[in-house]
Amino acid sequence: MRAKRLRKIVLIASILSLLGGIQAGYAPRHQVHAAEPVAEVVIEDFEDGISDVKFNPKRMYEATLHLEEDEKRVRNGRYSARIDYDMIGIVDNPSQIEVGYNAGRIPVEQYPQKVGMWVYGNDEGHLLTTKFRDKNGSSFQAEFYDETNDGINWSGWKYVQADVPQGKAAPIVLELFFQLKQSNMALKNKGSIWIDDITFIYGESNEDKEVPTIKAISPLENDVLSAPLDELKVELADNGSGLDLTTLSVRLDGADITNETSYNPETNLLTYPGGLVDGGYHELALEVKDNNGNPAEKKVAFAINAGERLIMTADNEAVSNDIYPVKISVKDYVNADQASFTLQYDPHTLQVDGIAEASGVVLSSSADNEQGRVRIGLSHLTSANARDSVTVNFRVASHAVLERGEDYKTITMSDSSLSAGQVQTSSPIAAPVRYTIAFPYRLNMAGVGLGTSTAFTVLDREGKPVQGADIVFGGLLKQSSVVTVNTVTSSVYEDDDITSSVLMAAAAGDRFYASAEPDDGWFEIILPDGRTSGYIAEADVSSQLLSGSLGQTDAEGRVMTDLTTLALGEYQVQAVIGEQNSRVVRYEVVQQYGSNEPQYVQTYVSEDMSSQLSAAWQTRPDRAVTYIEYREASLEGVGIDSDSNGIRRLQAESELQVLSMKENGTKGEIRFHNALIEGLKPNTAYNYRVGYEGNWSEWFLYRTIDQQKSTPTSFLFVTDSHTKQTQGMETYQELMTNALEQYPSSQFVMHGGDFVDVGSAFEEWQRFWQASSIYATRLPSALTLGNHDVKSEGKDVFTKGANFPLNGPETQLQYAYSFNVDDAHFVVLNSEGTEEQMADQAVWLEEDLEQNDKKWTIAMFHRPAYHTESGRESLVEYTQTYFAPILEEKEVDLVLVGHDHVYSRTYPMQGGEPNKTSNEGTIYLDGGASGWKFYDGAKHHYLNEIFDEDVPVYSAIEITEDNIQVEAHTIAGAKVDSFTIVKAKGNETETPEPTPTPTPIPTPTTEATPNPTSTPEPTSTSGSTSAPISTSGATASPTPTAVATPKPTPATASPKPTQTPTAAKPVFRDKVNIDAVKAVAERGESAQAASFTDVPSSLWSAAVVERASKMGIVTGYADGSYRPDDKVTRAEFATMVMKAFGLTGLNGASFPDTAGHWASSAIAALQAEGIISGYKNGSFRPDQNISRAEMVAMLARLTTYVPATTNSFSDTTGSWAAEPIHAFAAAGIVSGKGSGLFKPNESASRAESVAMIVRLLDTLLSE
Repeated sequence: MRAKRLRKIVLIASILSLLGGIQAGYAPRHQVHAAEPVAEVVIEDFEDGISDVKFNPKRMYEATLHLEEDEKRVRNGRYSARIDYDMIGIVDNPSQIEVGYNAGRIPVEQYPQKVGMWVYGNDEGHLLTTKFRDKNGSSFQAEFYDETNDGINWSGWKYVQADVPQGKAAPIVLELFFQLKQSNMALKNKGSIWIDDITFIYGESNEDKEVPTIKAISPLENDVLSAPLDELKVELADNGSGLDLTTLSVRLDGADITNETSYNPETNLLTYPGGLVDGGYHELALEVKDNNGNPAEKKVAFAINAGERLIMTADNEAVSNDIYPVKISVKDYVNADQASFTLQYDPHTLQVDGIAEASGVVLSSSADNEQGRVRIGLSHLTSANARDSVTVNFRVASHAVLERGEDYKTITMSDSSLSAGQVQTSSPIAAPVRYTIAFPYRLNMAGVGLGTSTAFTVLDREGKPVQGADIVFGGLLKQSSVVTVNTVTSSVYEDDDITSSVLMAAAAGDRFYASAEPDDGWFEIILPDGRTSGYIAEADVSSQLLSGSLGQTDAEGRVMTDLTTLALGEYQVQAVIGEQNSRVVRYEVVQQYGSNEPQYVQTYVSEDMSSQLSAAWQTRPDRAVTYIEYREASLEGVGIDSDSNGIRRLQAESELQVLSMKENGTKGEIRFHNALIEGLKPNTAYNYRVGYEGNWSEWFLYRTIDQQKSTPTSFLFVTDSHTKQTQGMETYQELMTNALEQYPSSQFVMHGGDFVDVGSAFEEWQRFWQASSIYATRLPSALTLGNHDVKSEGKDVFTKGANFPLNGPETQLQYAYSFNVDDAHFVVLNSEGTEEQMADQAVWLEEDLEQNDKKWTIAMFHRPAYHTESGRESLVEYTQTYFAPILEEKEVDLVLVGHDHVYSRTYPMQGGEPNKTSNEGTIYLDGGASGWKFYDGAKHHYLNEIFDEDVPVYSAIEITEDNIQVEAHTIAGAKVDSFTIVKAKGNETETPEPTPTPTPIPTPTTEATPNPTSTPEPTSTSGSTSAPISTSGATASPTPTAVATPKPTPATASPKPTQTPTAAKPVFRDKVNIDAVKAVAERGESAQAASFTDVPSSLWSAAVVERASKMGIVTGYADGSYRPDDKVTRAEFATMVMKAFGLTGLNGASFPDTAGHWASSAIAALQAEGIISGYKNGSFRPDQNISRAEMVAMLARLTTYVPATTNSFSDTTGSWAAEPIHAFAAAGIVSGKGSGLFKPNESASRAESVAMIVRLLDTLLSE
C-alpha cells in the first residue's frame, strides 16, 4: 500500500500544474514536483474513495458508480470502481458514461505517450476512451479499440493501453479518466464493468501486466461429445513472470477438483482423468494468477451425450398463470433403478404445483417454493419407464416477467445420482432448461395525468382486439377502495379524531383511494399528492371496493375508466380473462401539465401548402376534444365574430405524452393536438383559431402558397438555436425578426435541428415555441431532429407536438418526410436514428427521389455528411454513409445541415469528392447557429466557403425557374455569403453509371481491402465492417461469362461435359473436390436427426439447421440448444465451410492471431484454397462477428457464377460484395431482410449461416 500511495503522490507531482492561479473549470494549483522522471504514473486507483469523482451518465436508462471491495473485482489495493449500467432500448446515441474529477479539467505537465488501465469486462463490445483537451480547448482522445471498433472483447481482468495522440498544442488537460460508449443498438445491454489503476505512461516499463491465458483443449468450449471423454485438457500459459500454481482453482460442476488435476509445464497442459467425468452437462470453472499477481479466469460448459444420464426437457415459453411441465428422463438407459436430484428455479416466476411420476416409479419429493428448490427421489426405474421418469408441473406466476436485461430464466439441476442395486453408478447433471415468459394478452394504456381518464386496450398475441377482458388493479389498490364524498363538504382529519388537525375540506363528488373497510366509523384515505394520508367520516362518503373489475373491454378491445388516477404514485393493473392474463403493467400517476386554453399554436409544412394548413397546439391532458375553426379572411383582417357565416370547424386529433419540465425532473402529462385542413384555395388568406367552447385562442392569419412556377419560392433556413436560456430565446427572436424584415416575402421556415439544448427538458421546448411565435402562426415550419432534441422524451415531443407529412418510411413517420412547393421538391431526413433506421431512410430516400419530377431538389438533416467543425474532418457520420451517396447520385441541388455551429458550404460534391472545376454536384450548406452556442471551424479541403465568427446567422433562399439564390446574414444584418446554383439547360448532365467490375469477386491483393482494387476505394465509414479480400497472387481471377465453355476435342474428351454457370446455377470451382462434397451430403441423408431445444419445427430455419446438423456442418451447445439467433464469428463460419465442402484441416497458424486458436486448422485450409485472407495488419480476427457480405464473398470464391443483370437490393449499391450478393440472390441462395434490403454489414446469425451453406450445396449438387 505504501508504494501505491507514493505513486499517487507522484501523480500530483506529474500532472497537476496550472498556469497561475485558479481558473474556471480547472482543479486548484499544485506546486509539488517529481524529483525524477518516471515511466508510469497512476492517476487514479480509487483507494481514497469516489467522493471526488465525477460520474456523468448520458443517454442511459440507468447507471450508478460504486466503490468495489470484492477481492475478485479489485485488481490492486482495497478498492476498484464498479459501474452498473443499463442502456437497453435507448435509441439516442451514443449511450455513454463519463468519469473524471469533480474539480474539473486537470492540466497535465508532462505529455504522456499512452494511457493504461485495468478493466474487468464481460465481452460486451463497448468502447473505452480517455479524453483530453489541448490548450485551445479542442478535444482529443486515447482510444482503447482498433479500426474495427473492437471494444471490450474479453471477460475478466485485462490491462489495456491506448496511444495518446501526440503533437497537440500544449499544455494539455485531462478531462475524463475514461468514457464508456455504445451506439450499436444490438450491443446496448445491462451489465457491469470494473476499472482500476488508471495510468499515464511516459516510457517503457518491464513490469508484467499480461494475464495468463486459459484455453479449453478437450473438450472445447460448448462442445457436445458423442462418446465418453478420454481426458479433460486445458491449456494454462503465461508469457511473463510465469504461473503461480498455488493460486490455481479448478471446479467441475461446483466441486473442487484442483488436487486431482495434473499440470505439465512443458506442454502447458492441465489434465484430469476423463473417466471421472460422467455423461451429461458440465460446467468447468478455472482461476489462476501469475507470479506478478495478474489474474485470469474462465468458465467452460460442455456436454457428453454418452452413458446413462439424466436429461430435462420443457417448452421454450412458460405462459403466465398456466402450468409449465418439465420432464426428467433417463437417457440411454442401462440398469439404473434409482435416481435423485435437486432442481433450482426462480420462485418469483415458478411454483411447484404438482409432480407426476411414470407408471411403476416410486416418487419421493420435497419442495421449497420460497427458496426455489425441489428435491426428488425416484426408485423402481426400469427401461420401460425411464423415458418418462417424472414430470414436475410448475405454476407460472401471473406477475411473472423477465427483468430488464434478462433473455431467459433457467431451471438447473444439482446433487444428482443414478444407482443400480444400491450402488451409485454416476452423478449426471442434465443441461439447464431455459424459458421465457409469454402472455396470451397485451395491455396498453394511455392517460396517467392526475384526475384524467385512462384508456385501456387489450390485444391478443396476433395484435387483434380482445373483447370481454377485465381490467383489475394489482398491488396496494387491489386491497383498497375508492370513497366518494356525498355531503356538501366533509373535513379530512390528520387522525381518526375530530379533535385532530383538519388537512383539507373535501367537496361533494371528490373521490379518494381509501382503506378497504372503515374502522370505527372512519376511512383512511390517500390525498391527491400521493404522500399524505388522512381520515374521513364513513357517514359522509359512499365506498366501492377496488378488488373487482374496473371495466370490460368492448369489441374494439377498449375500455375507459377514471378510477386509475386519483392520487400521485405508482400502481399496477392487469388484463384478465378467466385464468389467463396480460403482463402486469406498472404505471405512475403524474401531475397535469398545460392549461385549459390552447398554448403554443404553430403551423407546419404539409405535402401541398397551396391547399392545406397544418397546425398543432397543446392543453391539459383532460381536454381530449378540441377543434380548429377557419374561414377566408374578411376585408377587416382578423377581427371576425365567432358567429359569422362561413366559419368551418374540424375536430383535431390528440395524443398524450409524459415528460419532465426540467432535465431529470418531476414527470407530468400534457396533451398535444393537431389538425390538417385540406381543400383550401391557393394564394388565399385565411383566419383560423383553435380550442373549444369557452377556451378559444385568438384568431390568426394564414396565407396558402400559390401554384405558379413563375413565382419565386422563398424561405429562411436557420439551425442550432439551442433555446435553453431566456437569452437564447431573445437572440433567436431578434435574428428571425431581422430576417423577416429583410425578406418579408418568405413563405416558410426550415430549421436544421437542435431547437433546444436538452430535449428532455420540456420548458426548453416551450421557450423555442415562444421564440418562434413571432412567425409560427402564419409561416409554416419544416423541422428536422437534432442530437440535443432527441434526448429522452424530446423525440416524442418533436413528433407529437408538431404535425409533419406522414409520407416517410414506416419506421420514421414524421421524422422523415417530403413536400413540394411549385417546381421544388423538399426532403427532410432524420440523422439521429439507429443504423437500421438510417438504412430504412436511405431506401425511402432513393424511392422518393426516383419519383421526383420537380426541377429543383433540396434536402435537410442535422448531422453533416461533411463537417465544418475543427477536428471533425475525418469523422464519418451515418449521413455520409447512407444519405450522401444517394443525394449526390440523384443530383440533389442543395443539402441543408447544422450541428457544427459554423456557417459553411462545400464545393459541389460528386461521389464523396469536391468538384472544384465546375458547378456540377451537390452543395452542402451548414447554417451555422441561430442561438448562443458556437464552435471553432476549420476550412477542410471540401469547403468552398466558411464564416467562423461567433454570431448568429440565417440564410435566405429563393428558388426561381432558373436558379437557387442563397444569401447569408448575421443577426446585425451583415452579409457573410452569397451564391447561386444554376442547373444545366434541360438538365442534360447525368452522372455516368459506374463501370462493372471485371471480376465476379474482389480482385486478389496482398492486403485485405473492403472492395475490389480494380474500382476506386470508397471513403471509410464508421458503420461498416472492413472485409478481407482473397489473397491468391497479383493476377486477377479470370472473368466468368454466360457463354458455354468450349467443347473438349475428341482426343481429350471428358466422360462428362463441363458444366456451364448460369444466372440461376453457379458451378463448383475446379479446386473443389466434388466427391468430398457429395459424401458430406450423403452423410446427412443417413445420419440421425439432432434435436435442439430452441429450434421448434415452426422456426423458419428448422429444416436447414436439422440438415446441417446431420451433415456434420454444425453442432449444438452443451445445454441442448442451437441458439439460431446468436451471431457467427469468422472462425466459426470458416469451420462450417471447411466441413460443408469436405476440405481437410491444415496444421500451423496462417495468421498471427490464429496461432493456437481452436479453429486454426480450418482457417489455414480456407486460406490455402484462396477463400479467405487477413486484414491489412496481417490479422484474421477469428473471434470477430462475420457480416452477411463476408459470408457471401467467402462462399462465392468456391464457385463460378454469372453476375446478375438486376440489382436485387437497394442497400448494396457501392458494396464491395455487391456482385456476388446479387448473383446469389438471383440463384435463390440468399435472400434479403425485408423492405428491399440485404443489410450487407449486419452480423450474420447461426440460422442464416447454415441456410446460405445448405442452399448453396443444393444448388451446386442439383442436376
